[in-house]
Amino acid sequence: MSSNNPDAGTSPVPSEGKQAEQKVMISSYTILIVITLLVGVATIALAQVLPGVTAASLSDILTSPISGFLDGIEVSLFLLLLGGCLGIVNRLGALDAGIAALVRALHGHETVLIAAIMAVFAVMGSTYGFCEETIPFYALLSATLFAAGFDTMVASATVLLGAGVGCLGSTVNPFAVGVAIDSLSSIGIEANQGIVIGLGLILTVVSYLIALFFILRYANRVRRDKGSTILSLQEQAAAEEAYGTGGGQTVETLEFTPKRKVALALFGLSFVVMICGFIPWEDFGVGVFTVGGVYDAASETWTTLPWSGLLTGNPIGEWYFNDASVWFFIMAIVIGVLGGLRENEIVDGFLDGAGDMIGVALMVGLSRAISILMGETGLDVVILDSASAALAGTSALVFGPLCYLVYLGLSVVITSTSALATISMPILGPLAANLGFPPEVIIAIFCAANGLANLFSPTAVFLPGLLLARVQYPTWLKWALVPILVIAVASVVITTGALLVL
Repeated sequence: MSSNNPDAGTSPVPSEGKQAEQKVMISSYTILIVITLLVGVATIALAQVLPGVTAASLSDILTSPISGFLDGIEVSLFLLLLGGCLGIVNRLGALDAGIAALVRALHGHETVLIAAIMAVFAVMGSTYGFCEETIPFYALLSATLFAAGFDTMVASATVLLGAGVGCLGSTVNPFAVGVAIDSLSSIGIEANQGIVIGLGLILTVVSYLIALFFILRYANRVRRDKGSTILSLQEQAAAEEAYGTGGGQTVETLEFTPKRKVALALFGLSFVVMICGFIPWEDFGVGVFTVGGVYDAASETWTTLPWSGLLTGNPIGEWYFNDASVWFFIMAIVIGVLGGLRENEIVDGFLDGAGDMIGVALMVGLSRAISILMGETGLDVVILDSASAALAGTSALVFGPLCYLVYLGLSVVITSTSALATISMPILGPLAANLGFPPEVIIAIFCAANGLANLFSPTAVFLPGLLLARVQYPTWLKWALVPILVIAVASVVITTGALLVL
């Protein structure tokens, strides 16, 4: 997998007769900057007619991307260090050789891999909100599926829809379900978590089957005929440069030597440990990382063994991106040393890999600038209050779809799932209770709409992943529009039906 800027790939120089046929696509960076400017202008106009909205100043608009970058600095730094680790793996040729071996082993059964990966991501999304953590998998899966004859849109859809349908059907996700239940409980409304889990499972399974159908239909078409890809010539050239042949040597010619096997195994282990670190094990009653620890019955918490937090200071199960950054930095050195690289080769490989991630890291800040600007001007709260007023006095058949649309819009404005639950549940929860609707369904509507927004909103976390896969945002929307609409309709039918039955 060669090194290059995600937006730098261009198709070969065309002949004069073909130059007019090729169009240069607007980049995802520019799209986000334009949206930020439009939001800033909108607050200036709305401040004149809506109480509670403060007009954004020129400095507010110009500094919002910087504020967004600072807000997401942990994620950005993690991506740079992950890129460094990946650069060392690439320097050893371990990833290309391993992918070639995997493709040979799965020859004729690649679609099984797609379905399995989607299922794993869906489970992780449903149980603990596996979302931002998916970003590095776009590159890994792009390399694997590209070598198997697919395009990088297949890889992007597998990762994004896989984790997305899981978050959409959250069951015990502490950042969505947990915060929502707690917010309702704080105002005296108790929700039955068993019903929440049941609704989440139905939403997850139905959405997974819909997404899998559209992905496999497209994937099989692309493998039969490369010309049927939805990617532009620019994107195809960038994907070919990043994940296709390079330097006159194809990935099939690389020997999967013992050193490369060890390096790839350690790289895979790095991801396993990272995922284990992010999962809140104690919330699920799992004490595997607290063996030998002391349980405090009063606080219902474990005092973990020193080994569990030896590297980062936080035990497995309480990690966040700073901990993951430390972990991948350590593993980069370990992989380089065991792979037989010299000191200068380790440094050069690390810097090359981190350099490839700069554009992706900057995208994190741009994607957060919009929600920060809305929060600073009070536009997000005004939108929520207006939406709750519009829902008052409606029947189940009206309330269900409208509440879904309200949460869909709010999820674009307020990108933090836990923040949206904290802000909205004390307002929409009592409103639903007064209308006789069960709180469990309101939580399911919130999760379903919020999860769907994560599949298309420019303020969501998937744009850096698309850049790694060399897929532009407009291309993703063009491909994903139909499956997203089908999933949305299915979600509304399920949740509205639950309002009528429960």
